[in-house]
Amino acid sequence: MKRAFITVLIFVAAWRHPQGASASPAAPAPLRIVVLGDSLALGTGANDPANGLTFRIYRALAAARPGSEITSFAIGGTRASDVRRLEVESLDPHATDLVLLIAGGNDVIRRTPPAAFARDYQGLLAAIRARVPRATLVAFGVPDVARSPLFSDSRVKTEALSRADDDAVRRAAAANGAAFVDLFAYTYHEPESQAFFSSDDFHPSDAGYARLAAFALPVVMRALRNSR
Repeated sequence: MKRAFITVLIFVAAWRHPQGASASPAAPAPLRIVVLGDSLALGTGANDPANGLTFRIYRALAAARPGSEITSFAIGGTRASDVRRLEVESLDPHATDLVLLIAGGNDVIRRTPPAAFARDYQGLLAAIRARVPRATLVAFGVPDVARSPLFSDSRVKTEALSRADDDAVRRAAAANGAAFVDLFAYTYHEPESQAFFSSDDFHPSDAGYARLAAFALPVVMRALRNSR
């Protein structure tokens, strides 16, 4: 079976939305957004990281909240346990309003047993919640990795693992007061489209990330409203 090669990359960025005229006193406060996770969180496959999932969400939020910032500590190739070990300590308890967590796809690729993944992910969310208890937390589920052409020879098993891990993310999110973006449901039911994938046949293209962001943004915005 051909396996996806995911470059381990640490991408840390802080963007500030340009401000025009002075904001009115009633304008929503800027957000300090932090991204944790894997290559999907990084936007790998996009022509530019700014076209990835989390930066598309950032731009939409910053349009309503000028001055918002985004910082990404995502590392390509990480499993849930790696995110907890390598990224969570980077969270600043005093400068984090919203955490976007995107992890789990690599656990499917590396065949982490579902029970072990469920424990790892629960521990990851609990660690994030303990470090930034006041932040709004959004957990992105696991996409249907089997939709990638790279897994055509193991589609049934890959789909089953993706579904099980996505369910584990859902349960952990509920247990830790996090919003849940059901990436498995979205990718499983989306019509087959080669345009969704980048040239590596694994990560989304610019068009694929645009579709994922449009699906996820309402969940993120609702989570922010509910956290007031």
